[in-house]
Amino acid sequence: MSKRCRRCGSQVPENSITCPKCYREMPRVPPAAKKEASARDPRIGLLLAIFPGVIGLWGLGHIYMGLTERGLYLMLTGILLTSILVALAYGWFLIVTIICLVMFSIIWLAAFAIQALEIWMLANMGAIEWSSGMRFR
Repeated sequence: MSKRCRRCGSQVPENSITCPKCYREMPRVPPAAKKEASARDPRIGLLLAIFPGVIGLWGLGHIYMGLTERGLYLMLTGILLTSILVALAYGWFLIVTIICLVMFSIIWLAAFAIQALEIWMLANMGAIEWSSGMRFR
């Protein structure tokens, strides 16, 4: 079976990397496979990471983008940290409670920012790679 070159229109063998007439590089991935890989809109993933994330429901953007294990981990972490913050906010207003509330608020904000940043990186670059060597996608 053969295909046609998009530039010159000549017949190109199926296993050929370039057109034998004009030497243009032939696409290696069929167009149907490209559409399947980009079926999920990264903007929706970003919205799912930010808006529900404000109330502590993290990881929805990761789950939407196909990173289910990471998304579930972030979701459990977000629910746990949010419940601790709510419990501290309604506790006694001793100095220890206030210090814990501030400390957990900083941790909560940092974790929220990291999960939103991961989805933003995934939306813009197609992969997430941290300096620690962790890589997603």
